Amino acid sequence: MVDPFWLLILLPLAAASGWYMALRDRDGREGRHSHEPSKPPVPDAYFKGLNLLLNEQPDKALQVFLQATVLDESTVEMHIALGNLFRRRGEIERATQIHQNLVERSDLEDSLRSLALFELAQDYFKAGLFDRSESLFQELRQLSEYKEQACRFLLQIYDQEKEWHSAIVIGEELAGISRQDYSETLSQYCCELAESALQEGKPGKAEYYLETAFRYDEKCVRAAILSGSLAAIRGNHGGAIAIWRGLELWAPESLGEVVDLVSGSYAALQDKQGYREFLESALEKNPDARIISALVEMSQHQHGELSSTRILLDIVHKYPSLEGLYQLLRNSNSPELLRGESIDMELIARLLSEAMGHAREYQCRQCGFSSNTLHWQCPGCKAWGAVQKSFFGRERGESSAQGKLPI
Repeated sequence: MVDPFWLLILLPLAAASGWYMALRDRDGREGRHSHEPSKPPVPDAYFKGLNLLLNEQPDKALQVFLQATVLDESTVEMHIALGNLFRRRGEIERATQIHQNLVERSDLEDSLRSLALFELAQDYFKAGLFDRSESLFQELRQLSEYKEQACRFLLQIYDQEKEWHSAIVIGEELAGISRQDYSETLSQYCCELAESALQEGKPGKAEYYLETAFRYDEKCVRAAILSGSLAAIRGNHGGAIAIWRGLELWAPESLGEVVDLVSGSYAALQDKQGYREFLESALEKNPDARIISALVEMSQHQHGELSSTRILLDIVHKYPSLEGLYQLLRNSNSPELLRGESIDMELIARLLSEAMGHAREYQCRQCGFSSNTLHWQCPGCKAWGAVQKSFFGRERGESSAQGKLPI
């Protein structure tokens, strides 16, 4: 039985070829009447190749096409279309054979060779042969017709290979020739370089990259978090706290990410009251489980179990959330605070724990990918900075095209 995929794709191609041959025959008749030379018809070999494909003999069909001697614009396009079909089916080796054969033809005009070269570069990219595809896309990048498309693929290559400096160069070039906003993506690349510099113990380089990140995106949350860490590494804990607390104004959904960092800096300053004020202020803007847990833990150390339970109960009433209720049931040893209701608290806590385990705290505003872990780059669509904390199962913020790596 013929693969339905080939039927859907190749029958229109065969019909188009028949129409094209009929058109050339008509032109030939008109040419004879006008004493002009007729155009050659489509060679029979191409119809033989199509027939072999429809009879599920792709290897024989491939050889027929590779051995074709007559090439013009129409037949080259048929080769290209066939190669693309193989690539879409995951048959990269066959696609590469066809496109490589075209590129190596000495009788091919420049525009058609460039087209074949672009398809061959995509074959290598799909196969994960990034060195080969990079070389071809760099060649195509010099041609105005393929510049933007080649740069988009190069950006994906450098992104996957974590070649951040090269990615920044290509990203800046794309920002100048396309309508896509690459500011958030470029800022994230700088943050990657800043993190590496911090790990290598080079705070000066890290500072430079963070300044560059803010030039690309002045509201880059990741750059702000790293800037606070850099200040703390240098012993400026007051400055670090000021940077992290600044998130309360323009990125409150990120406050849960800095709780541990803020705690460390307040501890270095021996300022427990300041830390408590931060937690209470942050909780008003973001009922994140990490903020709730930190506030409860601090209350337990300062005032004991009963005080922390009362605080949790107040939090649940004021900021109803699954996280808060879970914390209350898990930590409460005072059932009378729950108005004397007879509740199997261990069972409810376990059920809530399972529910929270299935819930997804983070969601990508681009593709909807969800996770329990914050990813600066979405594992689904590869968008940078698009994964955000969800509030009560809903995304915070409007959808944006920033950060995405389009093909």
